[in-house]
Amino acid sequence: MKNEEVKTLDSIIRTSAKKSSNKPMVFDFDDKKVDSLMAADAETIEVYKAMGMDENAGAITRKFYEQSLKFYKQRNGGQILQAAYDTIPIALFILLPIFALILKILFYKHGSYSHHLVFSFYFFSFLFTVFSLILIINYIWDVPNWIDWLFVLSTYFYLYLAIKRFYKQGRFLSFFKTGLTSFVYLMIVIPIAIIIISMVGFLFY
Repeated sequence: MKNEEVKTLDSIIRTSAKKSSNKPMVFDFDDKKVDSLMAADAETIEVYKAMGMDENAGAITRKFYEQSLKFYKQRNGGQILQAAYDTIPIALFILLPIFALILKILFYKHGSYSHHLVFSFYFFSFLFTVFSLILIINYIWDVPNWIDWLFVLSTYFYLYLAIKRFYKQGRFLSFFKTGLTSFVYLMIVIPIAIIIISMVGFLFY
């Protein structure tokens, strides 16, 4: 994300917070009590307790409340989104082996896990190329959404052809396993990854 986009998103969040100043934005605590403690320069631990943190909270829980208070003060959602974007490249290197594991399950008679990992590496290289082209083209010229979706759809047919040739199976079986692989990956793996990326972005922005 560009710095201008991050600042714009932060501005929108702050404006929304001002319009609903009688209620906490997304936090289930007494915001008036928290505001009064901050105004009185109370110890941070007391503010955390007012937000609902238990005295025996662990390090991860404390970190969550620390970031929650930071967000409550600044309403800088744009920076959270930027931090989430920054974790995507790392997440993709984790998602690639999972993709290979799905292929290993579907094609368990076709070589070792490393065999499927090599296939996944080549397919993800194609994905990186396609999505990079989409970003570059849209940066230069705002193309219609249907063209973007054609590019995205091409990755599915590429996967179908790649599976058919790499695993040397029939058209129907290749199409079925391509659909099953895509469904499991998009409906189960990707949503979990998005949740993890969002949490990482929130905890480390």
